[in-house]
Amino acid sequence: MEMNLLKQLVMASGTSGDEQEIREILYKELVSHADEITFDGLGSFIARKGSRGPKVAIIGHMDEVGFIVKHISQDGFISFDTVGSWWNQSMLNHRVEIRTQTGKVAGIIGSIAPHALSEADKARPMEHDAMFIDIGADSAEMVAEMGVAVGDFVCPEPNFTNLTPNRILGKALDNRVGCALVAELFKRCDNDEITLYAVATVQEEVGLRGAQTSAEAIKPDIAIVVDTMVAGDTPGFDTIKFPLKLGAGAALAIFDKRYIPHQKLKQSLMDTAKSIGEPLQFCTMKTGATDGGRYNVMGGGRPVVAFCLPTRYLHANSSMISKADYDSLVTLIGQFLTEYNAQKHEMICKYI
Repeated sequence: MEMNLLKQLVMASGTSGDEQEIREILYKELVSHADEITFDGLGSFIARKGSRGPKVAIIGHMDEVGFIVKHISQDGFISFDTVGSWWNQSMLNHRVEIRTQTGKVAGIIGSIAPHALSEADKARPMEHDAMFIDIGADSAEMVAEMGVAVGDFVCPEPNFTNLTPNRILGKALDNRVGCALVAELFKRCDNDEITLYAVATVQEEVGLRGAQTSAEAIKPDIAIVVDTMVAGDTPGFDTIKFPLKLGAGAALAIFDKRYIPHQKLKQSLMDTAKSIGEPLQFCTMKTGATDGGRYNVMGGGRPVVAFCLPTRYLHANSSMISKADYDSLVTLIGQFLTEYNAQKHEMICKYI
């Protein structure tokens, strides 16, 4: 794992629709390794290496769930909407960072203190409409002087910690870890029999939008998506519905509401994992989707498979992954890319 790259990506701001800082980091990281770097019409990052053989895309989305400023009161408090899926109890009283046109402004998502609540109110989750962002301003004029305006994007306060040699805690690991992994694979791959694309998509958390536009721009022959998935190895989970465990290997997604993996491509990657002794878990996701749910159907469709790193505390201010799972997935996909060629591609794509 290239820890410094992952930390840079995690500490950057990148709410859906405001991914500029992530683009800049990836450009700097890959410009010397790519034959070409382009962007689709929505801003997804596309690096290409090679120009012959089957076109292979490895994809991770670069946006994170966050918030957007929708109203500023006369006494300086900020109302906001969520961008992407949040659970109200994961938001309250957490520090946030507003990215303005002139810089970044710290704040906190506040609400009425428990001292002013009845016992019945304390027992109920706080509604989103009762929350606000407090940046310490006394008036709407002071908010404006601090650079904050309606339409500015907000993300949780950046944080990144190595808890143990094998556990990483940080903001936006969904899916900066996928971006880091894709970048690492792109730099490592040395196979002149394929044209390799490293793609970091925008606006995945609000409808897989960058997956659709980048798939149309590239029109790859196969696609491998890297994302995160709920780990069910903490107290309170139904381990049949959520079987993934940190440290037990990456997960191959076998179904979500927009995607089913291409069976021959899936089997080829499973065979590769077995041949090199890398563990694999398997998961489904009936209530969500990865970028695989667009890459599989756009432009006539193509073989697609999605891998997910088991992740605790998704769509919250901090989440947790296993370094061992990351390294295992790098090894697996890296081996597959090294061995891929026109002959293997023909076998995978042959239906009759």
